[in-house]
Amino acid sequence: MRAHRVASITAALTALTFAILAMPTTAGTTQISAVGVFNDACQPPIGTPPANLGDYPPIDLSGSLVGCWYTYVSASRLNPSGTYIEQGTELFVGCLNGTTCGTFETTYTFTGKYTDATFTEEIHGRCEHAVVDGTGDFAGVKGAIKFKDDVVNLKFDIRGHISLGSSDAKTATAVAQDLAKALEADGTTRSSGC
Repeated sequence: MRAHRVASITAALTALTFAILAMPTTAGTTQISAVGVFNDACQPPIGTPPANLGDYPPIDLSGSLVGCWYTYVSASRLNPSGTYIEQGTELFVGCLNGTTCGTFETTYTFTGKYTDATFTEEIHGRCEHAVVDGTGDFAGVKGAIKFKDDVVNLKFDIRGHISLGSSDAKTATAVAQDLAKALEADGTTRSSGC
């Protein structure tokens, strides 16, 4: 009986090893480079715009990210000196490099300087975005994206990176769960340790 269990465990571990080795590697981190401009008529290349378009006009992105960026302000502070800080969430609907499509959400902090406390003229501004969640091909996405305001040309220069979620990790988990079920059915269980 013990020899049968050892053979079952060995066969199961061998199968798990080959299954993991046969899986494709993850997509890794992708560098982002894009340009954005405010565009009330922005239409994402996939899906539809959200019902709530946000607190600013949508930002139309072109470059490695193509789509529409929607901003939802949750807090802001304008100081008498003209410095401004804003925080909130955002939604991107579109594609990465024309092949990876869906949506992702960010949390952001914008800091800028204006000539005075009436927003008369922006001197400079930048925004940092932490990518926190996604749908479609962006499920499981993480990353960081920075916008730098080009106040002369009225555009946003966008740089950053995202790491796509890996279906490989999900597959490896499923294989490991199948192995655990097979061992449990065979009566071989572990209570702790390696």
